[in-house]
Amino acid sequence: MTAMTVVTDSKGKKFRIYKQKTQVTCGPASCLILWANVYNKDPVADEGGVIVLSKMFPKPWNMVTGAEINNLSRVLANMAVRNTVTVCANVHDLRQALHRKVQPNKPAIAFVAWEETSGAVLGHFVVIGAADGIADTYTVLDPYYGLQEIGGMPFYYPYTTEPNPPSLKFTGAILTVD
Repeated sequence: MTAMTVVTDSKGKKFRIYKQKTQVTCGPASCLILWANVYNKDPVADEGGVIVLSKMFPKPWNMVTGAEINNLSRVLANMAVRNTVTVCANVHDLRQALHRKVQPNKPAIAFVAWEETSGAVLGHFVVIGAADGIADTYTVLDPYYGLQEIGGMPFYYPYTTEPNPPSLKFTGAILTVD
């Protein structure tokens, strides 16, 4: 069983969160966070179990490139979470999709880019636990940085004590719960 930590955002909403075990397991960790917030309980699976499931489907998780969102979709479907992957063409469409789809017990996984080099995107998966369409604010359940509350997309600047905090950008790729 994966023990989750219960956290509360500034609006009093409670979420389950989990810290990824390695630098490249944000995808499997995001699956566990999403599952825990859909079912409001700690998952029986762990990162290793998610990785084993991932290997059953095309483009599985690996230690070099991490995870791929369509693979995570299949993993979550196997974990009894019906979902849809969407790639939003622009920031407006991304905001609209999150505002429409993210609801209590229906978080989303989003792919954010650390940087782009030689046409390859180096990225990170996070879970969007809440989306406020009027205020344009989002509760991000980040498996690396923890609970984050952000406003204004497409950029994401996690609160951290690191000397050179990262700047990430939402790519438009999201996985939403049906």
